Amino acid sequence: MRHYNYLFTSILIFLSACAGVDSQTKKSFKNTENTIALKDMTSRDYRMMDAGSQLETAIEDMISRSMFVLTQENPKYILKYKVLDYYEGNRVTRFSTFGISKAAHAKLEIKAALFEHGDMVGAWTIDSWVKGGVTGGDPKTLFQQAASEIMNHLRGDF
Repeated sequence: MRHYNYLFTSILIFLSACAGVDSQTKKSFKNTENTIALKDMTSRDYRMMDAGSQLETAIEDMISRSMFVLTQENPKYILKYKVLDYYEGNRVTRFSTFGISKAAHAKLEIKAALFEHGDMVGAWTIDSWVKGGVTGGDPKTLFQQAASEIMNHLRGDF
């Protein structure tokens, strides 16, 4: 039994030491074709501003898994978005009514537009909602669904 502990510890130390990366730059490269900046146009209402920041976080997560590169310096594209309506609903009521109560539903309405060098190349209105779920539905799902829908439009899936 004691030998297994030593063996396990030595394998753990050996495997953790067998990783690394090195890089040498021969020629610098800047990706200017796929650069995108995010601009929140949400009103200054506290509830809407909070929703706007949550949406920005969700969009940043989705964009990091796409071909776009987030930048603030001379982006080729600018994604402007505005939270028009946000209602978090009541998670406990959604859970207890199995999503039947409309008053408990969480809702999010967004307007988004993509600009290339100042010209609008696409505009969308996105509605997201959560009716229920095993635990009453997480309101963060609203923002993840909306960000996913925006990414689908940016990819040209629609």
